[in-house]
Amino acid sequence: MKNSRKSLSKGIVVAVLVAILAIGGCASEKVKNQAKERAARYWQEKAYPGKSYDVQVVEAEKTDDGTYRVKGIVDGETRVGTFNPESETFSEGYYSLAHEKGKRVAELEQEVKYWKEKFDASEKENYKLKVQIEAGQGKKAQ
Repeated sequence: MKNSRKSLSKGIVVAVLVAILAIGGCASEKVKNQAKERAARYWQEKAYPGKSYDVQVVEAEKTDDGTYRVKGIVDGETRVGTFNPESETFSEGYYSLAHEKGKRVAELEQEVKYWKEKFDASEKENYKLKVQIEAGQGKKAQ
């Protein structure tokens, strides 16, 4: 009888420990999913608005400081950010902002080049029209 009570109490302890570990594992998985969702929302709304079809969150892993490092692919480019479960915030940090700034500068340079070419083409067209007008006025005067 004593052996069956001991084995029963050991079985209960083991069952409780398994349940606690399972609940802890579920909580950890829940936070990982929350980190992935927050990262996807950030990349869709703030980093790349209108390109939600180009965002894939690959993984989320817990770091030593309690935050989660989230990796994703956005517009064919690998991105990494951190999710803080206490404040429920997601951040990519300084590097990505500098990268985005460099990307924006390159886009603006392309836009400037386009508008300069467009201006030059319109200047040529204006010159041609001016020559035609002068030629037409010269013929009428004779």
